[in-house]
Amino acid sequence: MTQDSTLQQKIQEAQAALNELRKKLDEEQKGERMQAIASAKELIKNHELTAADLGLSGKGLPAKRAAGDKRGVVAAKYQDHESEKTWTGRGKSPAWLAAQLAAGYTKDDFLIKS
Repeated sequence: MTQDSTLQQKIQEAQAALNELRKKLDEEQKGERMQAIASAKELIKNHELTAADLGLSGKGLPAKRAAGDKRGVVAAKYQDHESEKTWTGRGKSPAWLAAQLAAGYTKDDFLIKS
């Protein structure tokens, strides 16, 4: 065996060992995660907690903005008369409004009258 092939073989063995260690680590982390989820579910059940109690919205995201976020909630400015979907007038216009504008309506036709 040449020195290059011996070195190559040692590299392959080391990579195989590293891959095996990564696999074991992944399995351990999955097991810990499963235990954490089970513990959390038990606590939620025992204390009859809701997502709102935990500060979560339906998608698992925080329900409130960060403490330093000073942006306010903007009221809807436009409303589709058929679907009653609304839009604040900020950002990209929604598909329902774009379709109505293409049909010949104007944005003023969908203004919410206060």
